[in-house]
Amino acid sequence: MSKADVGERGSYGVLFGNQTMDFMAGMLLAHAQQGGMSVGALLHCFSLISDGSADTWRRVFAEAAAHSAEQARVADQNQRRTETMSAWLATSVAQRACLMMADPTSAAAVNATAAMEQAFGSFLAAARVPLERWRVRIGGGVLPGYVSVGFRAAEQVIVVIGGGDTYAEDLWFFGGRALIEAGYAVAMVDLPGQGATPAQGLHFGEATLEGLTEVLRSLRVAGFSGEVVLLGWSGGGIFVTKYASLARPEDRLRAVIASTPIHDAEAMLRNALPAVLQREPDSKLLRLVLAVARRNAVLGTAIAKYQWQFGPRGIAGVLADLGELGRTDLDALEVPMLGLVGLSEDAEGLRQARPVITAARRRWPASELITFDAWTGADSHCQVGNLPLALTRIIHWLECLEARAAEPAGESQPEVDAI
Repeated sequence: MSKADVGERGSYGVLFGNQTMDFMAGMLLAHAQQGGMSVGALLHCFSLISDGSADTWRRVFAEAAAHSAEQARVADQNQRRTETMSAWLATSVAQRACLMMADPTSAAAVNATAAMEQAFGSFLAAARVPLERWRVRIGGGVLPGYVSVGFRAAEQVIVVIGGGDTYAEDLWFFGGRALIEAGYAVAMVDLPGQGATPAQGLHFGEATLEGLTEVLRSLRVAGFSGEVVLLGWSGGGIFVTKYASLARPEDRLRAVIASTPIHDAEAMLRNALPAVLQREPDSKLLRLVLAVARRNAVLGTAIAKYQWQFGPRGIAGVLADLGELGRTDLDALEVPMLGLVGLSEDAEGLRQARPVITAARRRWPASELITFDAWTGADSHCQVGNLPLALTRIIHWLECLEARAAEPAGESQPEVDAI
């Protein structure tokens, strides 16, 4: 295959030569900036992992999870609450790391998912975080997530949506913590195709957009009557951008934030994914490449996971269906939008983000596009190298939104405000 990773996500190859493994290591370090496993613990784990070996990755992080869980239990027995909550969050992250290199259909992945959720719940209890488990029913399945305690009385709820590489627990680091600390009510949820939802037969595609609609409807059914802000990362950026053009009056959609705002999902995926993955599932060449990927355990696991998330027809089948579903009518964008783009990820992201924000600005001058270069550390996909900086900019934009939205359109503004 022409790419060592399944997409150009901006890995540096510093920690691991295997680009997929290197990006996942960077994502774990991103978590460490807001809790999770400490940088020292992560570096220790990385030192024990053989480059490109999914087996040693899983074994080392399973051992790390066991150590952290024991630390949490001992700290709790001795009433050291701060240490207890930190150790439980580290346990959750270590179990999440195991899932990064696991066959999602295996018993090991099912067990790691349960252990991750349990440890995260123990963290929330120990830290007294005002979040509670939330389940949104859709069809014959359930979308798992978390929502702020007392959200019904809030004036605004920020709904955080991840991508193909996230579980709802990851969204604590992609906005949950920072937004709660800034005083916002949040909802963090897996849509169809995300987390473990494919095990319920819920896959990426039309069901994902339907899932987002159902999430917003569920907030209303529960008694929430305020405004909604959508914050989407990676694949979530695609779906919240699309929803910005489809929102109903009853949604009371206040703003949309995307990293990255993509308006043509088919073009983005065709550009970012290796061409062979776009062939029909019964393609001889595709079967050959998948066989080769099985000899590259990390790449093979990543491809198998994405195929699982896209359903029986795989990536190629969904690409064929994206068409209208994956394209956003830019003239229908009726809310302020904030876009974030890392300059080390695939250039298609910035190419698509520019017209989205330009279109949103015609109606809402407060709309803004922020780019992050390598010196910021936030230049990779989803700004994983410096998430605190990205979240600081998001919160600042939200705080200024009301005042900026009230300004007259005036003269045109620059398309990109580079940080």
